[in-house]
Amino acid sequence: MSIKKNIRINCNQGYYFPLFNRLGLRSAITPYLQGDLKLDQHHYALSPISELDLYHLSTSRNVIFHIDGKPYHLNGSRIEQQDDNLIYNVDLLYQNIKRVNFLYQMEVTSFVADDALIECHEVIYTNKTDKVQKVKATVAIPLYGRSADNIRDHRHVTSLLNRIMTHEFSVELKPTLLFNEKGHFENHTSYAVLAMSSDMTISGFIPTVEDYINGGSFEYPKGFDHLTEKHQEIDGYECMGAIQFEEISVCPNESIKLYMGIAIEPQSFDENKYQTYLNEEGFHKALETVNLKFKKYLDLFEFNIENQVTTTQLKWIALQPLLRRYYGNSFLPHHDYGHGGKGWRDIWQDLLGMIMTGDPQVLALLFDNFAGVRIDGSNATIIGDKPGEFIADRNSITRIWSDHGVWPLITVKMYLDETNDLDFLLRKQSYFFDQFTHYTHQVRNDKEKNTGYKGTILEHLLLQNLVAFHHRGLHGYVKLEDADWNDGLDMAKAKGETIAFTHMYVNNLRIIKELITAIPVNEFEFFSAINQLLELDANIEVFFDEVSKFDAKTIKVAKTTLIKKLEDLIQPMISFIQANAFNYDRYEAYYNEQGELLDQQNTVNLTGQAMALLSNIATKEQAKMISIKTKDVLFDEKIGGYHLNSKYQSLMGRAFQFAYNHKENGAIFSHMAVMYAYGLYQYDLVDKAREAVFSLLHQAQKETSGVLVGIPEYFTEKGIGKYNYLTGSASWILKLMRTEIFGLNFNLGTLILKPKLTKSDFINGKASIQTVVFGKLIKIIYYNKKQLEYGNYHIIDIEVNHEHHENKFNEVQGDIEVFLDEII
Repeated sequence: MSIKKNIRINCNQGYYFPLFNRLGLRSAITPYLQGDLKLDQHHYALSPISELDLYHLSTSRNVIFHIDGKPYHLNGSRIEQQDDNLIYNVDLLYQNIKRVNFLYQMEVTSFVADDALIECHEVIYTNKTDKVQKVKATVAIPLYGRSADNIRDHRHVTSLLNRIMTHEFSVELKPTLLFNEKGHFENHTSYAVLAMSSDMTISGFIPTVEDYINGGSFEYPKGFDHLTEKHQEIDGYECMGAIQFEEISVCPNESIKLYMGIAIEPQSFDENKYQTYLNEEGFHKALETVNLKFKKYLDLFEFNIENQVTTTQLKWIALQPLLRRYYGNSFLPHHDYGHGGKGWRDIWQDLLGMIMTGDPQVLALLFDNFAGVRIDGSNATIIGDKPGEFIADRNSITRIWSDHGVWPLITVKMYLDETNDLDFLLRKQSYFFDQFTHYTHQVRNDKEKNTGYKGTILEHLLLQNLVAFHHRGLHGYVKLEDADWNDGLDMAKAKGETIAFTHMYVNNLRIIKELITAIPVNEFEFFSAINQLLELDANIEVFFDEVSKFDAKTIKVAKTTLIKKLEDLIQPMISFIQANAFNYDRYEAYYNEQGELLDQQNTVNLTGQAMALLSNIATKEQAKMISIKTKDVLFDEKIGGYHLNSKYQSLMGRAFQFAYNHKENGAIFSHMAVMYAYGLYQYDLVDKAREAVFSLLHQAQKETSGVLVGIPEYFTEKGIGKYNYLTGSASWILKLMRTEIFGLNFNLGTLILKPKLTKSDFINGKASIQTVVFGKLIKIIYYNKKQLEYGNYHIIDIEVNHEHHENKFNEVQGDIEVFLDEII
């Protein structure tokens, strides 16, 4: 199935598109060829960009065509080009632009090669007039070639490190040092612009910005006659990857082609290595390889639901978890923060998509990730580039996010449900050891040494959830600490409490209890201090003191004893929450720094409702009341559905100082809206659940949303999508579609189908999902010939290879056909 997106552009709507490969080359590119290209924070080939840079083109990729002496730019920056027609195509994973007016058609196709660190471009110029044109083409791409930190930190000084070489068909930039005031290092990386054409001959190079501009500007350069020959070196200037071709005559309707690339070479640069991408055959062969690889990946996840538009959109959403794995939360125009390292929450939610696609790396990554847990129940906040590599903090800021202990269990439970690999829980893993103790509030004596102790994965899970469960504030809920999932709630450290994630921790203990029941052993070994956390009146500070001088002593606990102790923790807390946190037909979400409830009678926080439902803490009656109240206060279908929260005046953190209806302060925030919808589905409130998730999908489909493909992080009060591609909501949409809507209910290696498809979800009486089940790629097709609404049908027959099969699977031998009929 093709998922190509084709649109006409008549103004700059801020579109951008990611191009990348698994070698680590990451690109952002716009219809105007703006955007950057990098390996990591310290190796940018093109100048780093942020949101506002989408609207100026001085540092964009470009080819300047002098047509009968007058310049026209491939990026369309000349005033004469503002009325050009633009036809914009994106596909797996490339973009194609056609820029057309009465003089010409300029077409450029761009992608990142699969097997090399090069961004490739095919440029085709066509004469649209009935006269012969004199055309001279100049590739013009400014090379940045340094760390993003140097964009204003020693920008000029770092240009003095530049060594620029012209070769046969390329301009190479190789700075002498990686410049950093904390420490300078010898640089081994080259950056290069390369160009070739079978229609034209290279006449020279313009290797410095100074010579290229020559008293003009990037938009109106005056240095086209300042040509340098091949095999020259110029030192100490900003680099311009400008390669000029000789002027040629182009007949009416005739086309000429040139190929250009932007390469990053960590070792010794050799331009001949890249020739294969700079000709028609090699370019298209490489493009086909990229296209097929991404198509093969997306074949692992395919839906047919509602209509073709939504079906195609979900294909793009299925790509987003892969993008997030390679970009992290950085390296795209809106994601202009961080240095590319992933956070603790990210690594667990990214694994959801990998589990659903049957990625063979999942088990190793799951295991490695647990090495980031400290013995006091906290964890490293930044994940390194290598498996099992962890860093204590981001930007030298050590913080505790109160939600961090929640996510590992959710991911592990999904893995166990689909594999029944209960032995995983008994594997032993080390703990993260650094100077921090007492939930990072104290620093360890340097003389303290790591004991090298390893505990089971079950122990790691119990530890994180029990510590958070007991780390409660004055009102009996989990302390907010520095923030929870909403990093913006960062000013309620002393008295802030997160009722929302108290739900999650209680439910996590309930899940752990169920897993312990299923593990076929009679006793478990844990480090001794964890035993005190199994008591209702546990003193968390005493526990922190004890493990700060960890002695690695262990105890054994009988299964029956462990289950009973967990039950004694769980049930009283559920009753407490149900009785005290449910007010005004919805759950409270937070206590602020003044020790007061954040919400008033007519306000609602979506997080508080989503977590209560997801955790199955709300009663059925409470869930119905929540669905009515939340829709009444927060829902706006015109801009995508559910606002994240009402408008607050509290000083809980920077989030509530953002303009209301933006980002984590009341925007239509995709991640939490999807989790809320997931919770509604769990309570069988299907109509409101579907409305919640499909409102997001439909908003992103509108051209006025500014969303090119997929789903963004949030929508503003104007319904504009922001922070595209790298949102964790993509994984949760896939999980929701698979588990709740298409009803793939896994439980410790057993699959039972429980669809919650509505009448609107079927296309001509059929809806299907293609996904990995028990290691095999299969399609599950639901037939609803009578167009019955959810609640009016049930499964009357299931067939595999045209033979009847009961609704219980421990393995699959072929595609599954499910027949629905009315309930009599």
